[in-house]
Amino acid sequence: MQHESFAILKEDVATAVNKLVNGFLSNKEYNQDEVQNWTASLSEDIVKTLKTMSTNFKFCVSCVILQKGDAGMHISTTCYWDSNVDGSVAIKCENNSMYCIVNIFGVSF
Repeated sequence: MQHESFAILKEDVATAVNKLVNGFLSNKEYNQDEVQNWTASLSEDIVKTLKTMSTNFKFCVSCVILQKGDAGMHISTTCYWDSNVDGSVAIKCENNSMYCIVNIFGVSF
């Protein structure tokens, strides 16, 4: 059985998620009381978008929103999977008050 490769979707996924996140952040200022709701909402919206792009993958999405400032941040991920069909993409978006980092993992059924 031939499985679709995540590599085929990667560019379209990155484009769609960039558009979604930038649209979401476009008119917002960082607000510590709202950011947890924003990350949850964005993650859910991203998964819904991904499901319309392909039903051949299980998707895992992590979303981090970080207030702009002088703090550093380092993120690393690793996976044990079939690199011929599974894949990931990382997206970074920002506005004048925050960064948003989204990691997407697509694991073939």
